[in-house]
Amino acid sequence: MREAAVRVQALGRLRVRPVGGPEWRLGSARAESLLGYLVLHRGTAHSRQHLAGVLWPESGEAQARTNLRHLLHGLRHAVPEVEQVLELTPRTVAWRAGAGCLLDVEEFERGLERAGTTARVDRAAALAEAVALYTGDLLVDCGDPWPVAERERLRGRFTDALEELGGLLHAADDQRGAADVLERLVREDPVRESAYRVLMRAYDALGDRARAVRAYHACVSALERELGVAPSAPTRAAYAGLLAVEGPDPPRHGGSPRLVGRQAERQRLSEAWRTAAAGRPVLVLLTGEPGIGKTRLAEDFVAWANRRHAVTAVARAHAAEGGLAYAPVVAWLRAPALRPALDRLETAFREELARLLPELGAHEPPETLPADEQRQRLFGSVARALEAAGRPVVLLADDLHRFDRESLRLLHFLARAEPPFPLLVVGTARPEETDRGHPLHEVLGGLGALGRAEVLELGPLSREETAALARGIAGEGVDADRLHTEAEGNPLFLIEALRAGRLSPRVQAVIEARLAQLSPEAGELLGVAATVGREFTADVLGAAAEVDEAALVAGLDELWRRRVIREQGLDAYDFAHEKIREVAYASVSPALRRHHHRRVADVLSRPREATPDEVCGQIADHYQRAGDTATAVPWALRATDAACRLHANAEAVALLDRMLRLLRERPASAERDRLELELLTALPAPLGQVEGYSGPRMSAAHTRALELAARLGAEPAPPLVRSLAVAATVASDFAATERYGGQLLSQGRESGDDVLVVEGSYVLGIAAFWQARFDHAREHFARAIRCYRPRQRAVHLLRYAQDPRVVCQSRLANTLWFMGRPQAAERARDAALAYAEETGHQYSRAVCLIFASVLALDMRDDRALRAHLRELTELDDPAPHVRLPAEAFSGYRDVLDGRTAQGVRRCRQAIVRMGGVQHAPGMSAVLHRILMGAAERAGDAERARWAAERLLTMGGAAVVWRPEALRVRERLDAAEGDPAAPRPERLRNAPGTVTRQGSDP
Repeated sequence: MREAAVRVQALGRLRVRPVGGPEWRLGSARAESLLGYLVLHRGTAHSRQHLAGVLWPESGEAQARTNLRHLLHGLRHAVPEVEQVLELTPRTVAWRAGAGCLLDVEEFERGLERAGTTARVDRAAALAEAVALYTGDLLVDCGDPWPVAERERLRGRFTDALEELGGLLHAADDQRGAADVLERLVREDPVRESAYRVLMRAYDALGDRARAVRAYHACVSALERELGVAPSAPTRAAYAGLLAVEGPDPPRHGGSPRLVGRQAERQRLSEAWRTAAAGRPVLVLLTGEPGIGKTRLAEDFVAWANRRHAVTAVARAHAAEGGLAYAPVVAWLRAPALRPALDRLETAFREELARLLPELGAHEPPETLPADEQRQRLFGSVARALEAAGRPVVLLADDLHRFDRESLRLLHFLARAEPPFPLLVVGTARPEETDRGHPLHEVLGGLGALGRAEVLELGPLSREETAALARGIAGEGVDADRLHTEAEGNPLFLIEALRAGRLSPRVQAVIEARLAQLSPEAGELLGVAATVGREFTADVLGAAAEVDEAALVAGLDELWRRRVIREQGLDAYDFAHEKIREVAYASVSPALRRHHHRRVADVLSRPREATPDEVCGQIADHYQRAGDTATAVPWALRATDAACRLHANAEAVALLDRMLRLLRERPASAERDRLELELLTALPAPLGQVEGYSGPRMSAAHTRALELAARLGAEPAPPLVRSLAVAATVASDFAATERYGGQLLSQGRESGDDVLVVEGSYVLGIAAFWQARFDHAREHFARAIRCYRPRQRAVHLLRYAQDPRVVCQSRLANTLWFMGRPQAAERARDAALAYAEETGHQYSRAVCLIFASVLALDMRDDRALRAHLRELTELDDPAPHVRLPAEAFSGYRDVLDGRTAQGVRRCRQAIVRMGGVQHAPGMSAVLHRILMGAAERAGDAERARWAAERLLTMGGAAVVWRPEALRVRERLDAAEGDPAAPRPERLRNAPGTVTRQGSDP
């Protein structure tokens, strides 16, 4: 090889790529460490003894040499081409002198050297080119000690270059460019105070004093959190200049009091950190009463981990309603510390994450996939993004009890990921808001069983700790004993009492007293901020409050100085505690609240290129609270659609239920009826996924929707008609099913909408099948299959929750069997199973396997039934319309295996568990058919007769197996009346019940 034959990226994650060839897959972190060391120390032949000591400093010499020998053998096996760049002898290992290499570290340093010799007028451009080459810290994945010193040296050169570049751009009046560079710098080095001063000046020059003041607030918090010091006099003077104030220096502190006590909890978090850093994910949940210091301890620990070069990200759930599913995950992924990892992701992972972060994808949104397939891909992509950070990751999940179900499922996935990766999740939760039915308990239970979750309950501070905290806030001379007695060791109560200068039996009264000390202008701004109900930006707050920049800056600064709000990085503010927000919101009059909510909604929904999905629910909630239901409903429907695309059906149902509840509180009118009908039309799709179509909520929604449609003289929309059809089929009201199916088919034909043609044909086919009108069923199923368009699959799944081609092809197989065409039935069944496997949609595949098993039962094909049942039980679907048939078929298999009594009992138990509720069309008939077959094969004449009589008398879908039930009854009658006839235990060999040739006996 000659020059420029290999390109090596050592800044960030190590990548080696031959020019014009694919990247090498090195196979292990130790191999990356070895190659990194060799390429950074080119020109030297390293003894094997030296390399072994560098890579395994804690091992004995002989063991380290053995490890090196195995490593080199594995590396040559994984990447045979590696010997083109490595020279291996029995004593030494070296990077070949003639092996050309483009190394990004050298390019970066040469770029800085060129910038240093460039004329000042061109230096900014040269520096910009150099820092663009710095894609991450040196060998960021490598946990060995050898690169630490060089890593810190290069990082220092990089941050110094950023500061110089920011200063040059500021001096050249490129304030936007300067601000971008300096924001990157303070994210990389949050205690570089000089950078904050230039950043403040750049924003001031841009005419954005609110951001300039926010930069000072971030500076104060970072210095206090990381170093325990206040800003210097020059920084405070720059801040005073921004506020245009005269007199004494501005306050020196704006952060939280230092953390006292909690030594045992801090020790346990440190142990969890070490476990996670070693590659075993852990979730630690901090619990305790409000104000006990859960968030304070979690934030202090995250800062501690950040100083140890962990990648940290924070997500907070808020009490305000209207958030989108996965909103906390979006907050984590958008954390500045994870941005480089997202940039390094392969295209496929970035496109998948675009479901949550549209800015990562192309203009077209990703295709909606089946729920399980989409969830698996999305969860895997999030895990890959965290792994790509290259360092241990610490995620703060504040108020975990308010996280949506999908985000909790993702946390469970991450913490038990295989292979595991270094991840620590620190959560906080209030125990009084997590009853036994809360989904958080499922996560804790599952991870706890694996040893990957721990709950730490925080108790009150001791008398000595109370005194230490009080002295840190108010100095000496405080009555610590009285404070401890009054505050009962609750840090929030104590801090608020000291800041308010009074004690009270209630923390709310203490907070009210402190907020009363605000200026009228700051108090009004606080009311708007509390109305937002979550983290807020200065831009949103200023626009919603309708104040000029000077008033916004002064008000924000007063709220920050009074420790009512706190900065959240360089982008947003949040309340110092949720309780403070609650008290502030409660103090606003109802009329003013409505005004504030409208203003916030107007600001969030103002025209822009695109309104993020995650704020649609918030906008709807604000308009609703403002009393503007007509404007709220379209936003709620948009949020519902976004949730359904993510298969967050429970969240979609909750949002629609809340909007319906609030809407019904409005005075009666035609407009209210129209809006309610829109919401009820959107409800069945997610509700059917959550509860099925036979429950009381679905019935009530259908009844109300039809009543409203009649009152308004409107035709029900297709999603509502389809839902009505399924519900009617479940209830064996086939006349209604045919009416609704005909509506869908006619509308689809008139409009040329193939989706409606397919769905209408499916409905009509199911109705005909369960009435034993098999010629008609075949016609409808064939039309559905013929008119199905693969490109419209996502529409079927999103609106109607199943793939109709899979289901119709499957049911066509059963239809052909009853028409006396067994070979055609087998072909149709095989085609359905193959397509179900290809699509991967779990619900559609489950339906397909259930009716393939029914076909095998009818055909007495025991081998096929066993195969279908094995696949069905592997799906582990908790839905009753899947679980109960699977349980009954398992009983049938028990009978085949000789466990006759147990098998029949399991079949009967499935019927009992159904409880008389038809979870799916024909379910009762299917379960009784399975019991009849199992009892007959078991020789249990009593149970076989009972099941046959039930099929003959229950009506509805049971008509499909009426001929079979009559045959079973006749054989039982003959066996009982003729002594020479086969006895019940030999019924399996009676005429008409011959086992299929080649199947299990």
